[in-house]
Amino acid sequence: MQGIGPDGGVQPHFHYFTCTNRGAFVSRFIVQRFVEGRLISQTRILGRLSMQDTRSIDLTTLRFHGLPLEVGDQVRLRIGAVGGVRRNGPLVHYAPNGQTAAFEVRGTTLAFSIRQL
Repeated sequence: MQGIGPDGGVQPHFHYFTCTNRGAFVSRFIVQRFVEGRLISQTRILGRLSMQDTRSIDLTTLRFHGLPLEVGDQVRLRIGAVGGVRRNGPLVHYAPNGQTAAFEVRGTTLAFSIRQL
């Protein structure tokens, strides 16, 4: 499933997030929900990622203020390095379509990046 973005381009929709930690640190992660570009809510910490770990998240299982995501909702991954800084992944759209948005984290506790693969 895909939608049309504000720039007229096609915006893919995703059912799952997969994140691999290739950084030199342990990280925590959450998912944030946006409406019209504004942060509305976020999950509690969904877990930790040790170095070289990969974790998958089924977005249909998440609740924001007790409610599930709706098709087209914008979400992003937010990673926090234990003892370091936090970074945001790119915004993507949700749909229960079986598609996976894969992300990779690289760097150190104070200087890392989140890249969509």
